[in-house]
Amino acid sequence: MLIGMNEFIFLAQSLLVAFFALGAIFFGLGGLTSLVTLCALLSNVFVRKQTTLFGLDVVTCDALAIGSDLAIHLIYEYYGKKEAQRAISLCLYLTLFFLVMAQLFLWYQPNIYDVTQAEYVAVLAPLPWIMGTSCLVALVTKILNLSLYHMFSTWWPNRRFFTKTILALTISQLFDTIAFTLIALSGTVHSVVQIIVFCYTIKCIVIFSGIPLVTFCRKFLPFKPYNDSFTAPGSPTPGWGRRK
Repeated sequence: MLIGMNEFIFLAQSLLVAFFALGAIFFGLGGLTSLVTLCALLSNVFVRKQTTLFGLDVVTCDALAIGSDLAIHLIYEYYGKKEAQRAISLCLYLTLFFLVMAQLFLWYQPNIYDVTQAEYVAVLAPLPWIMGTSCLVALVTKILNLSLYHMFSTWWPNRRFFTKTILALTISQLFDTIAFTLIALSGTVHSVVQIIVFCYTIKCIVIFSGIPLVTFCRKFLPFKPYNDSFTAPGSPTPGWGRRK
């Protein structure tokens, strides 16, 4: 059967990530920046969770990784490039904080009442290598994603959100898939090429299922896009507000 429970959950997850990205807009810059970081952290925590989707053996965190990059696009649209760059920097900073804190918790010697040590070790112990690799690749991917989106925005100013987002995400996620697979998984999997093809296919399904929803719903949101000409010096929320 092509569509089973796993596939249904996967598609629901993709749409929910898109839905929550839209909801974060109502919380302003802080809401979108928080979503960038939270999606990135969760994608690293759940990167070892595997399943079978459409006959492909894949990890289940791709929707979250793409949700993080989608939130960067929304920050760019409503707050401009500088705030999007700051969101990327904050995401990296908080990811490193999470990694350091997680390892410190594991170093505590458990007492006789601690029945969760083994579970925490199983989940958090591999994180330094996974998150270290992921941070490096994700940082470059997010910079590439933002650079592509900025370039497409100069070509098509104040329009074609769907086209700009699809192009930026598909190109940057191809780089992300190839780089992470070669750095983190090379020599540990049967076929690197197969892993790349499988993972990128799933990412494309996420992109083409969630982005149309965001594009359609943005038309009804009572907020105006960022515009340099409307930005007051020192304004904490440049170019953002209710539509007239």
